[in-house]
Amino acid sequence: MKKQLGHRFKNFHMWLMLSPYLLLLLIFGAIPVVMAILEVPHESRTNPDGGWDAFNIVLHDFRFLPAVGHVLGFMAIFVPLTIVFVIAMALMLDLKTSKWKKYLRLAYIIPAAISGPVAVLVWYAILQPTISPVKGPLKLLHLTSNTQIWQTKNLVFIFAVMAFFAVCGNWILIQYGSLQGISTEVIEAARVDGCSALQLALRIKLPLIKKYIIYMGVLIFAGGLQIFVEPELLNKGAYQGIAEAWSLDQLSFELAFTTGDFGGASALSLMLLVPSLLGALIVIFKTDMFEESEVTTKKVGK
Repeated sequence: MKKQLGHRFKNFHMWLMLSPYLLLLLIFGAIPVVMAILEVPHESRTNPDGGWDAFNIVLHDFRFLPAVGHVLGFMAIFVPLTIVFVIAMALMLDLKTSKWKKYLRLAYIIPAAISGPVAVLVWYAILQPTISPVKGPLKLLHLTSNTQIWQTKNLVFIFAVMAFFAVCGNWILIQYGSLQGISTEVIEAARVDGCSALQLALRIKLPLIKKYIIYMGVLIFAGGLQIFVEPELLNKGAYQGIAEAWSLDQLSFELAFTTGDFGGASALSLMLLVPSLLGALIVIFKTDMFEESEVTTKKVGK
């Protein structure tokens, strides 16, 4: 009887601790999705008859395919660059045992602490040929004016670098934390068996934190798909030479607040939700992310 009461109390305590998060998820997650679904069939300027044809109208919008191309180009750089760099730096930080480790952690987190608008203005100043601290390298690349730097073909690279520096610090510390969770007994056993530092990283550490890498990849993918801050703030605040609907999120914003087509904006938002939702389902059902596991019980091969 006491065991049953203790188990019930434990479950009650768990749900009590989860309740604030679940409430926020309901208010800012589930309810907006339901509202977006209900908004799609409403009449609008571009869909005067209403109905679910809003999806088809968005797909045939002349700005849709260019925005898709921009986002895919951005993600082709941003996603692999971030994942590879984060894992490499987390492994290096895990190896380093000197007194400078805490200062390295601080250096990683500082870029993430800078707000989006400030970061965009900082990067705009860095890429200004007249005041840039790297004007020498820019000149070597024959980038001596704003029109040369902010060409459409260059934007995917520029925004990828901006977004990369905004998120990599946090992820380095998160992956470093996952590496710290690996049992020292496992590491020592591998070293006794003759594993080099590279073998230790590739054959022992990375397999043991695979689920965290997958989780990171899904969130980076979802964040990259919804790029908005960098092109929007740059276009509205610093350099007015970028397309108003450069990204898909910007197109959704333009449909809602410029065209007044809230149905079309909701349809596009739901389309963007699908890949992120599929990624979340992969993390939940195809990894052991939410299962308790002890790395000390896993067999480690050479």
